[in-house]
Amino acid sequence: MSQVSTPYRFVPLSKLVLLPDWADQVSHDQPFVDGLCGELKLRLTCHTPLCVGGEQDKKSGQVHFFRTPDQQLAIPGSSLKGMLRNVLEIASFARFKQVEDQRLGVRDISQSNNFYAREIVSSPVHAGWLTFIDGQWQIQHCEFSRLHQEQLIEHCKIGKPEWKTLKKAVERYEHKRVGICPEIRFNREAMPKKADQGLAIPNPNGSHHGRIVVTGQPGPAFDGGRSAKKYEFVFHDTSQSSLPVAPEVMTGFRQIHEDSEEWKFWSNKLNTSQLPQGIPVFFHKDGERVKSLGLAMMYKLPYKHSLHDAIRHTHDAHLTGQAPDLPDLIFGCLGEGERGGLRGRVSFGLASLTPDSPSETQLRDRCILNAPKPTFYPAYIRQDGKGGSFRQLMEDRSELAGWKRYPVKDFNLQSPQGKAADNLKTQVKLETVKDGTAFTTTLRFHNLRRVELGALLWTLDFGDSQKYRHALGMGKPFGLGQIGITIEDQRLRANDPGEDCQTNASVYLHACRREFIDLMEQTLQAAGQPSWEASEPIKALLEHAKPARNTGDLDYLPTPKDFVKLRNTEHLDELRKTFHEHAGITPDKGFDTTQPHGHASRFAENLQQAAQELERQAQKAELEQKKANATPEESLLMEISDLRDICLGSSATSSQKDNLAKLLNKAHATSMDLDDNQKTELRQLAGQCSGIDNKKIQQACKKILRDV
Repeated sequence: MSQVSTPYRFVPLSKLVLLPDWADQVSHDQPFVDGLCGELKLRLTCHTPLCVGGEQDKKSGQVHFFRTPDQQLAIPGSSLKGMLRNVLEIASFARFKQVEDQRLGVRDISQSNNFYAREIVSSPVHAGWLTFIDGQWQIQHCEFSRLHQEQLIEHCKIGKPEWKTLKKAVERYEHKRVGICPEIRFNREAMPKKADQGLAIPNPNGSHHGRIVVTGQPGPAFDGGRSAKKYEFVFHDTSQSSLPVAPEVMTGFRQIHEDSEEWKFWSNKLNTSQLPQGIPVFFHKDGERVKSLGLAMMYKLPYKHSLHDAIRHTHDAHLTGQAPDLPDLIFGCLGEGERGGLRGRVSFGLASLTPDSPSETQLRDRCILNAPKPTFYPAYIRQDGKGGSFRQLMEDRSELAGWKRYPVKDFNLQSPQGKAADNLKTQVKLETVKDGTAFTTTLRFHNLRRVELGALLWTLDFGDSQKYRHALGMGKPFGLGQIGITIEDQRLRANDPGEDCQTNASVYLHACRREFIDLMEQTLQAAGQPSWEASEPIKALLEHAKPARNTGDLDYLPTPKDFVKLRNTEHLDELRKTFHEHAGITPDKGFDTTQPHGHASRFAENLQQAAQELERQAQKAELEQKKANATPEESLLMEISDLRDICLGSSATSSQKDNLAKLLNKAHATSMDLDDNQKTELRQLAGQCSGIDNKKIQQACKKILRDV
């Protein structure tokens, strides 16, 4: 069984960004020749329970379903817009720009020879006092020694049971018997088995003077076994000179610690009487330059590259340039540079509960809405499996995995386990509507080109297919919020007064879908790719939206330790297959990825093909309905008819021919149950099948023609 289990997967980024060449013509006031305005009435059907979050009660942890001021269940239009925009971004090879630039930190001690160990453990660590003087961050270097917690407790005259309850560094500093970096006199000895490190032995008359520095206590208390953290620190013998901290080094430190309780504690006291010496930090040097710093000896190390750097490693066009992509043109975008913003030409109304849907809700059991951590590099950084090691943001060629998606799965609410089960602050109770509940809303659009409307339509139902589902609202990792969207009615008006788009509206809309598919196929063909619909990103998008799949590997792992174990390189191949099986598009070298792309419309042909496709769909639906209502005898004749068509073709397999022979023999054996019309039909089928080159079929047909 797979050891890799997470509820999310990724659609890979590509070295291709589609920028439409009609962007400069988009306007609310200047109509497109092929533009349309109108409304689509949409029905949203819940295939699993759904929670679109509204009012939250922090005391009880209850998250109530969104309601209107008159307390009616509803779904905000903004929720639908965000859900659909994300799908269109993937489908149209848009920019991957909805990512905040961060320089993440890493503390990975899963293996002794990995990149973190080489940076932190294998090079000398230094200690010092961080200050901000005359507009410059700087560190006064000092020596440090280890101080056993048992002796620290005795020195501060604090009870051992009480000390064990203080897990965080801030809690220890705020204790009245400890205080902030209290002074201590001590004698210095060599550490047992670690001669390169000093050990502080408290002594009122000791030869050394310093200040006690404490850090947090991960895991068990100091007397909890060999793996427990046992030592704190004494900073002493401070140098008179200071080392400047470069702005980029401090930026990396701040991005890691900005929101931490410990940094807030220190920064609020900086340059006050409480911190005359500064903030105690550990750091590494490159010559006389501060390379990195942190608030603990084994601190989080800033990665060399930020998230935006990793996106650029795939393609600069994801973040640079002014031209809008297709989702920008349809849904709107904020202003960038001289161009300014674009107002969206699509709006979603409030989705209201249908009259035939129950208004009852259910408050689910407690769960934890874990936010996936982008620091889990085996998943979030694209792994190619080369070199036998994990790619991460220290490497110049590191790339992000892509758009995160929650694959469709059955509803399964995971209950909190282990220590998490005792922490009620992190747990919530979601109020959900039942599966089968339906909502209706109106989508209004203005001056959309046919190809743009087609893109929107494809996004609604994944290309007029009801076998795929969207994911909406809260609790998607547990299978909540799987919905399907259908168009119940439409009102269309073409900008060209001579064009009739309403009489056969369903055919017209289907032709618009084909226009969008043409745009994407033309773009990928120009890039030297065989097909848009068969491309890896589209296959991944549809794979994650299809409910018929094994869900055994789509639950969160029980504890953080399970994720730590997965960082061992022995799991590299399994992680690569789980998260990075699909590859992004890489255009041919001659393809200019910086230029906008046009669309060669063939709408008249698409109208004709759309009419034929919809007719075939209607016939298929009618046949399926007929089969559903058929008697056993009628069903048997239909099966024979279907297999006859296949076996008369050149691609029929031997097993299909054998199955046809079995059905013909079954019909012969039960022919007494057939009425006269059915017997006539069976004889006709036997006559048609007798020409098939298969002895079993020919023998069965001979019996039917003789006896029936």
